[in-house]
Amino acid sequence: MKNKTFFFLIVGILLFGLSFILLEFDLVEAIDRYDEAIRHFFSFSSFRIFFLMITSMMTMFGILGILGITFYLLRKKQAEKDMYLFIISVLACLSITNLIKILVQRVRPSNMLLNISGYSFPSCHSSVSMVVYGYLIFLIRKYYTGKHTNLYIGICIFLILVTGLSRIYFNVHYITDVIAGYGIGIIVLCGSHFLIQKLTNPKK
Repeated sequence: MKNKTFFFLIVGILLFGLSFILLEFDLVEAIDRYDEAIRHFFSFSSFRIFFLMITSMMTMFGILGILGITFYLLRKKQAEKDMYLFIISVLACLSITNLIKILVQRVRPSNMLLNISGYSFPSCHSSVSMVVYGYLIFLIRKYYTGKHTNLYIGICIFLILVTGLSRIYFNVHYITDVIAGYGIGIIVLCGSHFLIQKLTNPKK
């Protein structure tokens, strides 16, 4: 398990680090030029409604709703430590992402399809979706004993991916913003997993 955590930590660092280096050396166009191709691929009007629902799930009310439902489902599982760390992980991810936004100050794309303010790099929706749905995967694997485990995990992974796509679709983020957001989310998840292991097995 430690090897897996270390592997994902390296992946997260690489995703964020590569995006940051490309941005700092003004090389992001090599990746971000595919933004328009992605929007063109999802140009059907029905995708707008779908992506609007997906991106709304990572607003404050959406996140609180997911946390509330998770609390309710785990109320008899004695999972207080996991749930408290879930909240702390989300807050840490929001803080780190917004701090980097302020430090980097990358301007958002022009002609956005949503009325959003603030800086672009990294994507907060992408980082938080990685933490929220990634943490749900951890909780599913730990507490759920039904036969649909892989299905629920697959849904969480799908939601992570389409959340990032939704930000590109609405032209509020570049591809590199989304990749960097995923990287931050993975790093926070690895930190959360490390803390859970320490709280569960304090002598190890």
